[in-house]
Parts: sequence; C-alpha cells; structure tokens
Amino acid sequence: HVDGQPVGEVTSGCMSPSLNRAIGLAYVDIDRAKTGTPIEIVIRRKAVAAQIAPLPFVPSRVKDTVS
Repeated sequence: HVDGQPVGEVTSGCMSPSLNRAIGLAYVDIDRAKTGTPIEIVIRRKAVAAQIAPLPFVPSRVKDTVS
C-alpha cells in the first residue's frame, strides 16, 4: 500500500537467514516499482513498513564458468 491504497500483490515472503530480515516478492504497479520506494505490506491485517529492493537480494557467490 501507498497512502492507504493497494499498489500490488505479494506473491511470497519469508525470513532470509543471509540478511537476517524478512524478504518477499510481489507484483507492484510500475510507477511504484522504483528501487527504494517506501511501501506498506499488510501481514495478518497489520501494515508493515517496507521498501522496493533490487534483485537479487543477496549477491551470488557462484562464479561464472565457461565450458
């Protein structure tokens, strides 16, 4: 939500052991999808502050290899 209005739909969420915080994926209106945009996620009828973050949440430690 932004200003009390829905701007998307959460598709999944969980705790990230690597980041030690909650993360989630959602479909968000394109005009609200800029990295850093503050939003609210409703979890069990309670609004929780969140922000749009870039993917991946955690950089890969796997090196690219060429066969």
